[in-house]
Amino acid sequence: MAPRNFARTADCARGPRSGARTGLTTCIFAGIALAACTRVSDTQPFPLVSERLTIVRTIPEPDAVIAPDVQIDVCFSGYVDPRAVDDFDVSVSSGAIQFDVRIDLQLFAWRPPGAAVGDADSAWCPGSVLSIRPRAPLRPGLRHRFRMQPSAVGWAGEKLDVTTPGWVQDEAGPAFLVEFTVDPEAKLPADGDTDTDTDGTDPDTDTDGGAEPPAPALGDLFAPGQVFAADNPACSCHRGAEDDDDDDALARDRLDLSDPDAAFAGLVLPNRVMSTGFLMVAPRRPAESYLVQVLLRDAGGHALLGVLGEPMPPDEPLAYADMVALVRWIEGGARR
Repeated sequence: MAPRNFARTADCARGPRSGARTGLTTCIFAGIALAACTRVSDTQPFPLVSERLTIVRTIPEPDAVIAPDVQIDVCFSGYVDPRAVDDFDVSVSSGAIQFDVRIDLQLFAWRPPGAAVGDADSAWCPGSVLSIRPRAPLRPGLRHRFRMQPSAVGWAGEKLDVTTPGWVQDEAGPAFLVEFTVDPEAKLPADGDTDTDTDGTDPDTDTDGGAEPPAPALGDLFAPGQVFAADNPACSCHRGAEDDDDDDALARDRLDLSDPDAAFAGLVLPNRVMSTGFLMVAPRRPAESYLVQVLLRDAGGHALLGVLGEPMPPDEPLAYADMVALVRWIEGGARR
């Protein structure tokens, strides 16, 4: 996990909790090449944080009747700081029965609602999604409760708004509650057919035994129609020809996306922290990868706090399917 605090020089963005953003870069990944493909931004869009992060919806919804192998998804109004995930205080219970859970963060919504496998056709949530997976099937016919205390922190330091529907005040302070019932007719999985990823190292297996399609390798992303294909203009200045102008040549020198080997060397092999405090690519941790963070925009259309310059690509967002392909590649281990 990246450290919470990190220092930058006066002309660089500070970490996600405070500081100003400066403006250099264009192109997809241009936080790497500060002088390449440059477009200067004249905005400083970060006053003191006064906004609040809200819970937009949950899957399942309150009072729903669900299957025993439910995944609980909490959709937020904005992006969540991945460094806050370890601080989430959540529980799933039925009476005195407490269920051990696994917690994952989708920095942007790329899984289908309530699903641990598969890709969504579009972002069904405006911000990040916290996914909670009980490690054992829930009990058919019983009422269950999901409870969360306000430990989430937005990317720019926003605190959770505890005045919106779903929040209650109990002996431990404010808490967000969702109660639901497991289908009394549901059958529990056979012995040995329960969640297999108890150590958190098998993201390709769902609680019901469903298998995730194989994650793409980096070479697959260079195929026609894919994000790094030669005809995709989003990263064109990182695969320029020898006779290109100085900006394109420098961009290619800093990050060469002309072929899978060069791209792997520039994206995965470097072990340096980028301007947001995260590695360029953290295998199996898409939310903690700068490559994903630099592609996102905040509600005003600006790059996320800590990303130098404009969001990438600068003119319009990267196609959603391309973003999902990159996330799937990283989650699958960022294989060559």
